[in-house]
Order: sequence, then structure tokens, then C-alpha cells
Amino acid sequence: MSEGRNLARASRRVVVVFLCCLLPVGVLITMFRVGLDANSLAVDFHHELYPQATALIAGDNPYPTGDFEPRVGGNLVWPPIAAVIVAPLTVLPLGTADVVIAVLGLVCFALALRVIGVRDWRVYGVCCLWPPVAGEMRVSHLTPLLALLAAVAWRERERRTVPGASLGLAVGLKFFLWPLVLWLASIRRPRAAALAAVIAGASWLLVLPYTGLDEYLRALLRLGSYFDQDSYTIFGLLVQSGASDILARSITSIVGCALLVGTWKYRSFTLAVASALTLSPIVWLDYYALTALPLAIARPRLSIAWFAPIAMWGAAGTGLGIGTPEATARVLVIAGVVLSVSFAAERSMSRDRSDRVPSDVRRPTGIPVHER
Repeated sequence: MSEGRNLARASRRVVVVFLCCLLPVGVLITMFRVGLDANSLAVDFHHELYPQATALIAGDNPYPTGDFEPRVGGNLVWPPIAAVIVAPLTVLPLGTADVVIAVLGLVCFALALRVIGVRDWRVYGVCCLWPPVAGEMRVSHLTPLLALLAAVAWRERERRTVPGASLGLAVGLKFFLWPLVLWLASIRRPRAAALAAVIAGASWLLVLPYTGLDEYLRALLRLGSYFDQDSYTIFGLLVQSGASDILARSITSIVGCALLVGTWKYRSFTLAVASALTLSPIVWLDYYALTALPLAIARPRLSIAWFAPIAMWGAAGTGLGIGTPEATARVLVIAGVVLSVSFAAERSMSRDRSDRVPSDVRRPTGIPVHER
């Protein structure tokens, strides 16, 4: 019996090492190699962010007019703050910069998990099997950087300026993360939330030397109207299934508003992430790497929930015409499962903290006991 138990333990170790180390390394190497061979490594960085940063550094105006054609060429609509962040990479040849940004993406995502508090090495390995994480190497949308900034905001949420500065930069890079500012306000950090709003707004003002705010906004809205039906959203699923735009937008707005109300009511980081993914006009597959943040808060050690997003394999990453009802529904269901597990654990932890606080000192402020 002892030999049998030892054999079983050894077998489990082999399986764990294979699933959480060898297989993820193999997947990343394969994705990297395919990207290089097909000239599709960091493709959006290659065709959009790098040339836009180069143009801005040279003092040229890369921004299109509000009636531009999103189907033709690269869509150079990134905010100037994104160009500032990637500017150091423009000193490298474009191909080398593609490799660097792809590797930096993996590093940023790992740092995001570390900042949240994940110390279980197996979680890092399983996350590398997630299509939203491994596939980010092929597009480089800066999603891992957004994850890192959001993780810092959550980790430092009790401080006055750090969470606001971090979220402000994140929203400045990708506006769809604005519900996280609402979350920050809901946990009684109004100054940090205001700082985030100011920084995000200032990032928009940086376009003024090159184009007008109205023209820039029209370009963004036009981009959204071209790709929203192909996105992994409730709106995309409904339109792909034959619903009218009006019905799809109405249902999406209702669900999004309900999630925003829940974000405020429960002071929920999880629901803020869900709101962002629901209300954003464009949601590519790599955006769902952000669901790892609330899951890391809820389950910092490996559990079955960490394996769920692996089932997203087969769903295309980005692009016009990628959306199918089956693939979109599968992505939404899997993300819904991950976020539901995270929210349930978040609520349980919140109740546990409340139970440990004596009723005579309990206050409805959401401020941790040691700050009172």
C-alpha cells in the first residue's frame, strides 16, 4: 500500500509538471515561432502602435479623420500616452521591437499576478495555456500592461494617490477600463478616483496638437462601429445571432448598467472588470486575460477554475469578421464562470471580514479596520 501511495504521488507530480510547466513552455514557444514564421508576431503593435509612436516622435500627425476607413491599413488611433510608453522601443528595428514587446507582455502579466498575491507557480503555468494570454503575443494590445496597472490599483487601494495614478494611466491607455474608477470611488477613495479621471482626461488632451478632440472621438466611434459586431461581447453575440442593433444595444446596456450598480453596491472589483468587458464596444480575445485578476484575488492557489479559460482555444483573436455565435457564446460563458467564481469568493471574503469586526465599531465605509 505504501508503494502504491508513493507511485500515485509521483504520478501526480509528473502530471503537474507537465500541465503547469512543460506544456505551457511548449505552447508559448510554438506561438512565438508561428508568429515569427507568419510575420504575425505582435501584429497590431507592428502595424499600428510602433508607426504611430514613430510619427508622434517626429512631430507628424498620424491620426486619421473621423470618416476614415478602418478596413484599410493600420488604425492609428492609440492615445499619445501609449506612444510615450512604447517610445523607447522605436530605437530598435521594427522586427526586434516586435519580439521585445511580445516578451514584455508576458513579463507584465506575470508581474500582475505577483502584485495581486499569487505565489503558486502552477497558476503562472496554467495562465500561459490561456488563449487570451498566449494569443496576446500575436497582437500586443498592451493588455498585460493594463492588467499590471489594474493589479497595482487593487493592491494599493488603501493609499491616497497610487491607485488613482495607476488606474488613470490604464484608462488613458484604454478607455474601456473606466468602470474601475467607479469601483475606486465605491470603496471610499474619492480623491484617488478623481485623480484617475484627471489623468485619463489629460491623456485625451494630448491629441490636441495633432487633431481636434471631436475629430478624434469621431474616429474612435467609427472604429467601434466597424468592429463591435465581431467582438466577444453580449452585443456581438446578439448581432451575430441575427438580432437588430437596437435590441442588441439595449440588452447590452441593461446588463452593463446592472453590473455597474452591482459594482457600486458591493464595492466589487470583479463586477467592475465585468462591466468594462460588457460595455466596451470592442473586446478582442486577449481582453479576457483581465479576468485573471479577480480570479487571482479569489483563488491565489491553483484550483479547477484556473483551467476553465483553456476551453477558449479555437476562438479567433482579433479582426473583422471573426465573430461567430458559437465562439462568442463559448468565450462569454467561460468568462462568466470565471467571474462568477471570483465574485462569490469576493462576497464570502467580504462577509468574513465583516463578521470579524465588532458591531460597535462597524461602519458602512468600506475602510479597513486598521485605518479607522
